[in-house]
Amino acid sequence: MSIPLPRAAHGTQYNDAELTIYDVIEADADMGEEILQGAAEAKQAACDCEELTEHLERLHAKILELKVPGILAGAVVRLMEKAGMVQARAEAVAEKIPAASEAIIAAGNNAADRHKGLADAVRDAGHTAPAERDYHNE
Repeated sequence: MSIPLPRAAHGTQYNDAELTIYDVIEADADMGEEILQGAAEAKQAACDCEELTEHLERLHAKILELKVPGILAGAVVRLMEKAGMVQARAEAVAEKIPAASEAIIAAGNNAADRHKGLADAVRDAGHTAPAERDYHNE
């Protein structure tokens, strides 16, 4: 049996002027919003898990009340445990993910502050990127 060799990774660097600072600023703003939407979805998932656990607890009680033979009661307990784990993870994501959104939005704002002026001047001069100079490539 042979072990496959790793493939060359494709980077996200662009060698042409297709990607501009305006694209980066817009992408950062969009990503910040999408991440916040993900936090809302994680909160909803946690609520759904809590509701599922409540239903499973009632089901487990009914199984015990009816003295159902077999492994059904144990399987329901395992499902409750898994729902609890998913709920805990969803709550953790919902709590931590807004910080990622803020960081991405801050990065976009910093990029705008640092580079938008030069990009505006270049665009006003009719170009899409600054002229190539040796110090740009170092």
